Amino acid sequence: MTTTPPPPRHLPHGAPDAPGGLLAGRRAARIRAIANSSQLPEERALADSMVMTAWLTAAQRARYAVSLRAGSQVEDFMERLADERRVVLEEGADPVEDELASAAEAERAARQLPLRVLEGALLLVALGLAIALVVLGLRADDLSRSSLPPSAGPFLIGIAALVIVAAVIGTLASRRRDRSLLDWAVDRPGQLGRGLPMRRPLQGGSAGPAILSSLGPAVMVGLGIIAICVGAAVLLITLLSPDAATMTTAALWSLGGGVLALLLAVLAVQLRGRRLEQVVRRERAAEWFGDRPPADDS
Repeated sequence: MTTTPPPPRHLPHGAPDAPGGLLAGRRAARIRAIANSSQLPEERALADSMVMTAWLTAAQRARYAVSLRAGSQVEDFMERLADERRVVLEEGADPVEDELASAAEAERAARQLPLRVLEGALLLVALGLAIALVVLGLRADDLSRSSLPPSAGPFLIGIAALVIVAAVIGTLASRRRDRSLLDWAVDRPGQLGRGLPMRRPLQGGSAGPAILSSLGPAVMVGLGIIAICVGAAVLLITLLSPDAATMTTAALWSLGGGVLALLLAVLAVQLRGRRLEQVVRRERAAEWFGDRPPADDS
C-alpha cells in the first residue's frame, strides 16, 4: 500500500479555521486562501520578504542589511531577503547549533510580565464590578420597574473603561514582545530567511484584546438598535402628541447615535478582518523551517 508523501516544506500542512460569525463570508474565505496558498518557492519567498520588510522598522532593516549585503534602498533589502528565503524554501535550512537555545532565551526576556500582570489585574477588577452589578440587580427592590438598578450606569462605564484599558495594555505588550523577538532575529545572520523558532508564535493574543474585539462590536450593535428603537418611538409620540414636541431633538439625537453605533460596529468588524489577514501573512513570513529535536520522555 502506498502512502501519500507530505507536502513540500514551503507549503502549509493545514490552515487554521477562519472565524465565523460576523467575519464569515468573503473575508473569512480570503484569510483561508492566504493560509492555504500553495505558491512556488520564488513566489512564497517574495511574498514573505515583502511582509517582513514592512514589518521591520528602519533600524532593524539597517542592522540586518549588513548580513544581506543590501544597500540602503528598501527594494534592495526586499530582493536580498527574498533570495535568502528562497534558498531555505528550496534547499532547506542548515542546522544552527545554538538557534533553539538562543530563541528560548529571547522569548524569556521578551515576556513583558509587568504589562501582562497589569492587564490581568484590570480584567479581574472588571469581573468584580460585573459580579457586583449582578448582585445589586438581584437585591434591587425596584427590579420589577427597571431592568437595571439605579447605580448600574457607573458600574457599566467602569467595566467598559477597564476592558478598553486592558485591551490597550495587552496590545502594547504583544507589540513590544514582537519587537524584541524581531530584534533578536535581525542580530543573527540568516535568521529571517530561516524563520523564527518560537514556542509561542509572534503576534500572540491576550485576554484583553480578545474580549474587546469579540464583545465590542456586539455591544455597539445592541446599543445602536436600542437607540434607534427608542428614538423612533419618541419621534412617533411627538408626531401624535403636540405636547411632546420638545422631545423631537432628543429623538433625532437618539436615532443619529444609533446609526453611528451601527456604523462603528461594522467598521470594527472590518478592521478586525484586516488584522486577522495581516496576522496570517506575518505568520507565514516568520514561519520556521528548521527541525526541532524530539521531546525527551524521560
